[in-house]
Amino acid sequence: PYDFALWKKTTKGIQWDSPWGKGRPGWHTECVVMINKNLGPLIDIHGGGMDLRFPHHENEAAQQECSHHNSLANYWVHNAMININGQKMSKSLGNTLWAQDVVDRLGTNLTRWLMSSVHYRKELNFSDETVETARKELDKVMNPMRSIDVKAALNGVTLGCAWDEAAYRSFLDQLDDDLNTPNAYTVIFEQAKKLNQMLRVREPDWNQAALTRNAIEKMLNILGIVVEKPEVSDEDRALYARWNEARANKDFAAADECRKALAEKGLLS
Repeated sequence: PYDFALWKKTTKGIQWDSPWGKGRPGWHTECVVMINKNLGPLIDIHGGGMDLRFPHHENEAAQQECSHHNSLANYWVHNAMININGQKMSKSLGNTLWAQDVVDRLGTNLTRWLMSSVHYRKELNFSDETVETARKELDKVMNPMRSIDVKAALNGVTLGCAWDEAAYRSFLDQLDDDLNTPNAYTVIFEQAKKLNQMLRVREPDWNQAALTRNAIEKMLNILGIVVEKPEVSDEDRALYARWNEARANKDFAAADECRKALAEKGLLS
C-alpha cells in the first residue's frame, strides 16, 4: 500500500503492450526514463514547484537509486507558487494567468523584474499593487542609467565597456547564495544610487560613471533585462551646447528656451 505505480493498467489513452496487460508507465517512471535517455544518468539541477517535492520528486529519486544505483540530480530546487491577489493561482479558481498575456501587458523587462523580486522559494503575489511596486523599482534603476547615457552622449563622452568588478562580484555573490535575488537587487539599487549622485554634479567623473553604469547593465543582463541606449543626434548635441552657452552668458531667456526643447525630446528632466 505504500508503493507507487510503476505501470498503470489502462485501456484508455496512450498505452503499450506489457506482460501485465495494456497500460502505460507511471508518472514518476516517465520522468526518470526521459532524463536518463535525453540528459544522462546524472543531471546538475532538477527544478520544479514545491508541490512536486512529494511524492513526485522523492519517487523519481527512489527509482533512479534502484535502477541505476546513483542520485538523479546534484541539486533539487523547488520554487514556491504564484498567488493572484492573495489567492493561489489555479484552474479550479479560474484565476490562471498565461505567461504570454502577462508579457504582452507588462513587457519582458518588467515581467522578469517582478518574477525575480522575491526569493524563488517564497510565494509571489501578483496584483496591481505588486506590479506597480516592481515598475517603480525598475524605473529607479533604468532612469539614472538612461540619464547618464544621455548626458554622456550630449557631452561627446564615450563610456566604454569596462565595469566595476567589485560591485559586479558582490551581485554574483548574492546569486551564488541560493539564488538570492532580493539581496542581489539591493546591490543594483546601491549602484543606481551612486549614478544619481553623479548626475547631480555638472562635470561627473566619467570614468567612474562608466564603471558603475556598465556594472549595472551586466547585473541586469544576468536577470534577462535589456538596457536600450537612447538615441542622441548631432542636432541634440548642438542644442545642448547652446543651452550651456546661454547659461554661461546669463542669457536666461535663451537658456530656458533650449532647456524646454531638450526636455520635450526627453533629454533633460
